[in-house]
Amino acid sequence: MELVGLQGYRLLTGQVLTFVQNPLWLVRPLVLLGAALATESLYRRYDRALARSNIEARVDDASRFDGLVPDRLVWLLVGLGTGFTLVVAVVILTVPQLYAAGGATRAFRFLVVTPFGYVPVLASFLVTYVAVEVLLPRRIAAADVTLDYLDPEQLGGMRPVGELVKVAYYYLMVGLVAYAVATYGPHILGGALGYSALDTPGLAVNAAFTAVWVLSVGVMAYGIYVLHQHMARQKRELLYDLDRRARDHVDAPWDIRSFDALNPPAEYRRYRKQVEFVTGTKEYPATFTMWTQLVVGVMIPKALQLLLAAV
Repeated sequence: MELVGLQGYRLLTGQVLTFVQNPLWLVRPLVLLGAALATESLYRRYDRALARSNIEARVDDASRFDGLVPDRLVWLLVGLGTGFTLVVAVVILTVPQLYAAGGATRAFRFLVVTPFGYVPVLASFLVTYVAVEVLLPRRIAAADVTLDYLDPEQLGGMRPVGELVKVAYYYLMVGLVAYAVATYGPHILGGALGYSALDTPGLAVNAAFTAVWVLSVGVMAYGIYVLHQHMARQKRELLYDLDRRARDHVDAPWDIRSFDALNPPAEYRRYRKQVEFVTGTKEYPATFTMWTQLVVGVMIPKALQLLLAAV
């Protein structure tokens, strides 16, 4: 709507096209398209993660995992976002001031394009991100999903979930990078490309970006922590149970001097072999490579923003 409708109107009325004045303005519609595609991708990846993890076979009630995001949550955030942007446009900025600052195109952007175009798409993505990073780990813990101790990667069969958490953050990271480029880029490239830019982003913009970055990383870290707590609890409970069962087949289990380590009872050996599988299972749903990717992904947006702000 904004790229075709508003830019077409500017062209017909003899105004300079926005992306001619500022080529980086094109990042905005690209981010909107990317958010829509990322949301759809997360839904598909969610279904795939459940299938690859065999969640239905590992819980008593698989209906807990029907649907990634509650519809009411999506509509709530969309409604709040739309209402907020309209209040800002009508009450704080006011329509006359918007028109005076940029004509009909600016007023239309604030009154129609942003609240009814950008807000629904971005709100849907943010709700989906929170669902992957927070709701899914909490569902797994609440459903007491059994760990797969025969998982050859020793991740308890949780790697698909860990991959989904990582990908969701990467989608948000791309959005943060695009925002940083669109915000700071015009002031860096303006002189070289021959177009005028707005005032250089100040402390408020830097603080807002940092706050969003910290919040996004914090949400992801919380989800990983919930998964870790669930995996660690299940692992330790099973270890205690197997140890108790093994000791039931040993005379004087608390006296190591009387234990025949070279020829233990068959049942004891069986339980101890099971203990090895449980002990080898990690307590996080990620490999070393996944951790490395996450650490790099966490640092990229802030590092880029600091670099652009310093130029």
